[in-house]
Amino acid sequence: ICLPATVTNFAGANMITERWTQFLVERARGGAAMVVTEVVAVDPEAVAQATTVIGFDDRNNAGFTATSTAIEDAGGLMVAQLWHPGRQQLWHPTKSPAGVSDGPDPYSWTVAHVMDNDEIHDLITKFAATAARLQGCGLAGVELHGAHGYLINQFLSPWSNRREDDWGGDLDGRSRFVREIVAAIRAACGPDFILGLKMPGTESVDGGIDPDEAARITSHLAALGSIDYFAYGQGNFSLSLENHVPDMYFQPGHFLDIHKQMRTAAKGTPVMALGRIGDPALAERAIADGQGDLIGMSRAQISDAAFANKAHRGAAADIRPCVFDNSSWGEIHQGKPLAEFHNPMLGLAGEADWSPPAAQNPKRVAVIGAGPAGLEAAWVAAARGHQVALFGADTEIGGALRLEARLPGRGDMARIIDHQARQVERHQVALHLGRHANVEDLHAFDAEAVILATGAAPRPPELDAAADAPLISGRDYMASGGLASGLGGGTVMLIDQDQTAATYGLADQLAQDFEKLIIVTPRPHFAQAVNYCSAIGVYRRLYQANVELVPAMRAIAFRDGEVTLENAYGGPGRQMGGIDAVVYVTPRRVVASDIAAAAEGPWTLQRVGDCRSPRNLMAAIHGGHHAAMAL
Repeated sequence: ICLPATVTNFAGANMITERWTQFLVERARGGAAMVVTEVVAVDPEAVAQATTVIGFDDRNNAGFTATSTAIEDAGGLMVAQLWHPGRQQLWHPTKSPAGVSDGPDPYSWTVAHVMDNDEIHDLITKFAATAARLQGCGLAGVELHGAHGYLINQFLSPWSNRREDDWGGDLDGRSRFVREIVAAIRAACGPDFILGLKMPGTESVDGGIDPDEAARITSHLAALGSIDYFAYGQGNFSLSLENHVPDMYFQPGHFLDIHKQMRTAAKGTPVMALGRIGDPALAERAIADGQGDLIGMSRAQISDAAFANKAHRGAAADIRPCVFDNSSWGEIHQGKPLAEFHNPMLGLAGEADWSPPAAQNPKRVAVIGAGPAGLEAAWVAAARGHQVALFGADTEIGGALRLEARLPGRGDMARIIDHQARQVERHQVALHLGRHANVEDLHAFDAEAVILATGAAPRPPELDAAADAPLISGRDYMASGGLASGLGGGTVMLIDQDQTAATYGLADQLAQDFEKLIIVTPRPHFAQAVNYCSAIGVYRRLYQANVELVPAMRAIAFRDGEVTLENAYGGPGRQMGGIDAVVYVTPRRVVASDIAAAAEGPWTLQRVGDCRSPRNLMAAIHGGHHAAMAL
């Protein structure tokens, strides 16, 4: 099991930080045999932002040396991913993108300066010099980043390489850049330094690298005898970027058949299989079925640094599950530090074998609310030695997240609740479900501390509606069973004032239940709270279902099947008739609590999750965790 290159944004001022190091070390401590760093810039013009680690000079030598030593002490090997983005220069305001041809980048539409022969040779020298520097710092090897539409990929692909000189044209010309980098690194670092290449298994664009072309490239480069392993990514910075981090709407191990084809082409050179591999059984099958020699897991090891160790000792049920919703990728794509909603210890020392520390003064703790915030608070508090009673108004745990898990394609979200439920049972939390807890229950329990996690309720939109108009919140629609609620058929309008992935899961459900779906939002765009890769899938599903998208409009009235829309920017409004029902998802409001409103009892009170401030799943779970740790 390996950690593929995983952007964390934990570096600062282009320097290695303690947390940057700890993230890698903890995956090695958790059992990963090889950890590949996030991108390391080989050239000053390749520095994208302040969190990009530089390797082209000596400033990070001490950090690389310390990190490599710690990883080896933990039983792993450290490999650095060498990177140049080429024409893909999104973040830095003044860096000039340097590329292969003058075609615009498909994501940013930036047009690169086309490198001449001398500039290409200079960059090859910089790749080799960076590799030699890192070898001197004790690293086991380097990986060339030739996937995802970056510079090496731009040379390899006939879709982006339109050169007519010796660096383009046929396969030999398009692969010359990477061949000369490989030769230069071997000359500088010798035969015992690991040298890997990550390249596309498919770009999924017309005229680009498809699996057959990837196999041809692999066979051509494997014949060099100088590359120690191949890894494969999918997609580039076109709309195929969705394939880069296949989310829960993809099948587990979605691209493994491509990797099997590449393994045949590699003719004995090891291949790393990766892409939505999240459980040990699938990883084992990938090896057994000849789809890879190494298994790369990024998001699964973001969720649980000890994935490999737990699998090794037969404790797969204890692995904190990855549900592949890509929230962590969304954080780093916005330039924020990597975060995972149900791993509050991410990147901290001791993460791989962390367990809640024992409380100095165990208390009787009542947790009110059995959604993800309450469940997290309950099991962490119980694991610390507190006596915990968990009260839930519903007969089943999970709150609104359980409803979300019933939506098309979002069933994996239930795995979070299931994991928390196992922890609740393991740590002997007393469950009281099916009724609202009150102050008398707290006195009967002799509570010394109360954690309130009662959630939030839908907020009706500011909509003038007829008294008998079919107007229902998305949460109530799902709770009532959708079609079983008596609605369905005809035309439904969804008022979208949320823009999260769950809302578009609801849209998928409504598109199935009704003949026509119209989505209205006051924002100029949709899916703004969904990470970019997954948002591509959101739009694809909506357009394929023939959903009508109406941006920049606010619904102000609903009468006699007609909705009046007001333009949010002062433009002309619209009247839309033939509407059989309106479903809304809006900013929520805190549920009033008799316990919070009661006169102060003999207990401390903390609010967590939505009942403190309606936010997202990460805030709920992290809030529950920190409340339990504060007891």
